[in-house]
Amino acid sequence: MRHIKTELLTLLRRHDLMRAALFAGHVQHPTFQDSSYVDKILEMAAKVWHRAARSKYDSLKKAEAINYVLFKFYEFHGKSEKYKQVIDDPERYYLHRVLENKIGSPLTLTLIYAIMAEQVGIDYEILALPSYYLIRVKGISEEVYIDPFDQGKFLGQEDFQKKFRSAMNRNRILSTNLFVRIGPQQLVARLLQQLKHIYILKGNAVEALRAVEMLTVIFPESPELTRDRGVLYCEMEYFTQAMKDLKTYLKARPTADDVNEIKKLTSMLKGYREIVN
Repeated sequence: MRHIKTELLTLLRRHDLMRAALFAGHVQHPTFQDSSYVDKILEMAAKVWHRAARSKYDSLKKAEAINYVLFKFYEFHGKSEKYKQVIDDPERYYLHRVLENKIGSPLTLTLIYAIMAEQVGIDYEILALPSYYLIRVKGISEEVYIDPFDQGKFLGQEDFQKKFRSAMNRNRILSTNLFVRIGPQQLVARLLQQLKHIYILKGNAVEALRAVEMLTVIFPESPELTRDRGVLYCEMEYFTQAMKDLKTYLKARPTADDVNEIKKLTSMLKGYREIVN
């Protein structure tokens, strides 16, 4: 796992969103190879360039070309009758599987759209709201947002405000965290976090642990990831490593809401180790 983490760190430092996003495939298969998928993405980008050849300085024309290539030519689907939200389906979050199946989640379709935007030189930023993402085109006089999950639909400022208010109403909260700008590294982190949650939900400790280990590349000082790793080690019966991580978490977060539960777990582990020894 160490060499995988080192390679991911290198990709993130290079700001290589395409390969860093594909790298999540190592959560499922440690020997995952991304070369054919890189070629596929570059092929898609070349088609966008060809279609937008006469509009190389017009970001909106290039975005229209992305929409045609992704949603018409390759027939990617997001918000459509073919999409069924399945919260524990990792197929929606592995970029290589989305490239194969053409059905993605809001997160993975935003990733693909952002990669295409980078490849063809669109200046953009990603806006994250609960359960979906928008891309704002920068460097133009008007406010234009793109919804990758809805066939790349263009939204003006009024449409954006409607979506924002809708998200607020659905979540019944007013929070400054409801609408945040995130960078490519944070986008990859959210992908890995989603895979972690899915595999924990499914009880797949090995895959969940791989996701946690990759997340520690992005958040090396996170006590919560140390706790998650300790719990997963416990499930896998690596009791010494589990005890070490859980003690580290308790030291870092002595007043956390789950302190009592973690203390109970460490006591159980200590007792088990004493019995075994």
